[in-house]
Amino acid sequence: MTRERLIRFTAASIAIPVLLAAAPAFSQEKREIEKERQLVKMEDPLKVFKGIESAWRKESANGLASFVGRGRVFLDIKGVGKKGGYYSKSQVKYLFKDMFKADDQLKFEFVKFHNLEKPDRKVYGIAYRSCKNNRSGKVFQDKVYITLGREGPAWVLAEIKTTR
Repeated sequence: MTRERLIRFTAASIAIPVLLAAAPAFSQEKREIEKERQLVKMEDPLKVFKGIESAWRKESANGLASFVGRGRVFLDIKGVGKKGGYYSKSQVKYLFKDMFKADDQLKFEFVKFHNLEKPDRKVYGIAYRSCKNNRSGKVFQDKVYITLGREGPAWVLAEIKTTR
């Protein structure tokens, strides 16, 4: 074996076991998210809201991102990055991941839904949320407005905003 082939063989024999060791944890998390998403019938907006509520309570950034469609989502949420902007599914995941690290979600509960009976329009839900900032220890409360839009037969996240 030439020296170059030996180096490639050694690098591959080291990298493959490392990748295989990490694969079960990654694929397990991906299976759990897909299972949670399949449990929610995406054609029923109320079930999508309940799925979002469940993911938010569990502080599951992956779970929330699973409700994002192929387009971008408008986010204007206290505790998430800069003020207002459109984000892709992967950006939503990382923004919520950072928010959940910074703030403990004490409460997240939908209290009202609008336009559920009008499938040709966007639907939205209003939730109350309470969070505790891990750095300062301060608790804050706000309202969260979540809008769903159609993507084919399914309902997906279109917008999330918070107000005091």
